[in-house]
Amino acid sequence: MERALTVPQVAERLSVHPKTVYSMLVRGELRGIKVGRVWRVPAEELEVFLRGERAAENRPALREYTRREIRRFVEADKVDEATARKVEQLLQ
Repeated sequence: MERALTVPQVAERLSVHPKTVYSMLVRGELRGIKVGRVWRVPAEELEVFLRGERAAENRPALREYTRREIRRFVEADKVDEATARKVEQLLQ
């Protein structure tokens, strides 16, 4: 039977906080098994993650937005004037 690691064990191995590991599991960046409220990460899955073999396949394709769409977002979200200026500067 394959060895399964706890979240604190994975966090120690990755040198990150356990909350980071939980986030990675929820986002699907790291594959794990959730039994009730407890996560376990198969040792082989951690090794695959460390080798970066699944990095590209788990990332969703990013959608590119037009300048017009971005301006509409800014207007719809009613962002403050300073933020709206920063967005306009980035679009130029």
